[in-house]
Amino acid sequence: SSSSSSSFTQQSKMGNACCQILCDGAPHEDDTRKHLNMRQWETPMMDAPCENPFGCCLAMLFPCCFAYHLRVRALEGKMQEYTCCQSYICGGCTKACIPGQDSCPELCLCLEVSLCENLAISATRWYVQDQRQITTDPCDNRIIRFNNCMQILACLCQILAIFFREFRHLARLIELFADIVYCVVQACMQAQTHHELSLHPTPLDYGQTTVIVTTQPTSDKAPLLANQNDQPPSYNQ
Repeated sequence: SSSSSSSFTQQSKMGNACCQILCDGAPHEDDTRKHLNMRQWETPMMDAPCENPFGCCLAMLFPCCFAYHLRVRALEGKMQEYTCCQSYICGGCTKACIPGQDSCPELCLCLEVSLCENLAISATRWYVQDQRQITTDPCDNRIIRFNNCMQILACLCQILAIFFREFRHLARLIELFADIVYCVVQACMQAQTHHELSLHPTPLDYGQTTVIVTTQPTSDKAPLLANQNDQPPSYNQ
C-alpha cells in the first residue's frame, strides 16, 4: 500500500511538472526583465495572424527572406550594428569566431537566416524587445514552450526509432507534427514582430520616453527550436 502510494505521488509530481512546463506562462526565473514594468506587444502571437495576415503569410511561405527583412528593419537599416544573432546566442565570441560581420554584414545575415533560421528569428524578436522594453506575453511563452517541447519529443522519438523498429512510424508522425507546429509558431512570431515594426518603426515612435539599449546583452529567454533534419532519418530495416 505504501509503495503504491509513493508511486502515485511520484507520478503526480511528474504530471504537475509537465503541466507547468507546457501551461505556465510565467517568465523564466533567470529572466532579468521579469520584474520590470515594460510595455506589451501591440499584438500577442496568438492574435498575430488576424492582426497581420499579410506578414503571417509571407513568414509562412518565405521564412528566411522575411527573417532577413525584419532584421534589417529592426536595425533601422544600420547594418554596421549587425552581429550574428545580435550576440544573443553566443555572446561576445561571435565577433571573434565569425569573420566578415563588419566588412560584409549583408552576406553574414543571409547565411544566418539560411543556416540558423530559428535562432535568427528569435534574435530579432529579442532585439526588438530589448530596444523597445517590451515584455513577453504569458500566452507567447506557452506557445514557444509547446513548440520547443514538440521538437525535443520528435528528436527523442527519432533516436528511439533507430534502436526499436516499432517506433519508426510514430517517430515520423511526430516529426511531421513538430514541423507543422514550428512553421506555424515562427510565422506567428515573425508576424508579431513585423506588426510592431510597422506601427512603431523606431523606439522613439511610441510617444513617450524610451530608454534605448545600446549594448547586446545575452538573452535569458529560450530560443525557438526547430527540427534540424532536412531528410527523414534512415532506420535499420
